Amino acid sequence: MKWRRALAVLVATAPLAACVTPPDSATVLASAGGTGADDAYVVTSEAQENEILRLLGVTVERRVVRVIDGRPFHVLTVRARESGETRELWFDVSRFFRRDY
Repeated sequence: MKWRRALAVLVATAPLAACVTPPDSATVLASAGGTGADDAYVVTSEAQENEILRLLGVTVERRVVRVIDGRPFHVLTVRARESGETRELWFDVSRFFRRDY
């Protein structure tokens, strides 16, 4: 019984460094510009990618997967809802897009 109590105390006081949550969409948005492979938004899911698109106020017209040096990217042609302007946005999807290249 004493070892169970000691284990419970150890678990309760252990550092939570291993439990790192992925960055939220606003943080991802602030960390890059999405202009190319070197400046791609690094996302952890397609849902997060869609949330960033919503925050930017754009709709997707075309989606292509490009692989550069073994890293997969979603390259999206998007249109701004307000201005109608189109541009390319790059997303690094290597954290969730697994495939042998």
